[in-house]
Amino acid sequence: MKLTYLISCMYQNDASIIERTGVQSDVVVINQCDRNSIEEFDFKNNKGQTCHAKFICTTERGLSKSRNMAIKYAEGDICQICDDDQTVVENGEEIITKVYEENKDAGVIAFSLIRLDGNKKYPTKRQKMSFRQILKTNSLQITFRRKEILEKDIQFDEMMGSGTGNGGGEENKFLFDCYRNGIDLLYSPEIIGTVLPNDSQWFHGYDERFMRNQGWVSRRTMGSIVGLFYVIWYSLTHHHLYGKNMSMMCATKNLINGYFEER
Repeated sequence: MKLTYLISCMYQNDASIIERTGVQSDVVVINQCDRNSIEEFDFKNNKGQTCHAKFICTTERGLSKSRNMAIKYAEGDICQICDDDQTVVENGEEIITKVYEENKDAGVIAFSLIRLDGNKKYPTKRQKMSFRQILKTNSLQITFRRKEILEKDIQFDEMMGSGTGNGGGEENKFLFDCYRNGIDLLYSPEIIGTVLPNDSQWFHGYDERFMRNQGWVSRRTMGSIVGLFYVIWYSLTHHHLYGKNMSMMCATKNLINGYFEER
């Protein structure tokens, strides 16, 4: 089993991001910038093994488009989602492929991360992913069997994610789409990377725009019935986050308005 890292980034002058992220396996880099080009080359990892890199520059925009393009150009059996604000563990391929070999039915496995901002805790035991866990999973935790994703024609929703103006949540919809298509989702507590502190490209506070996006994303991700229950639950349980900016009534209004928006 081979692992391919899928790195999304913007305006990189060269392929040095591969070294900065600590990649020790095959890698596809999607560099959204102002030119179109494809460069392929081999490099030696810390064990002296030959790894293959594809460094793709594109004028396309949107994080989900970047992820889908990376999946298209990847060749590994297993893929790991990466960003430019992340470093991966040196023995990541060994860790990840071992868990897949031990769980042959799993098509998607989310792992844990070290977060230098210290604001996230992960379960300590291996388990099937619950509805709640899917909602809380970050894209940098996600690995998947590439063949199974392609066979089910599952992609990241290009109407969602950084660069769309519609907010985040594309990784959660990706996981729900996997679940709806019968792919087994597993969480395993092994650490596969470190997330560096970085400013979000789409989150700028709990304002009215965020709430409308949250309502729209909830319906697109979970469907019309579950999505509606979720936005109501969100308004009731997240007041400690948005309360400094708006009342619960105002938050609910914006969530519902976003839920019914056509975009």
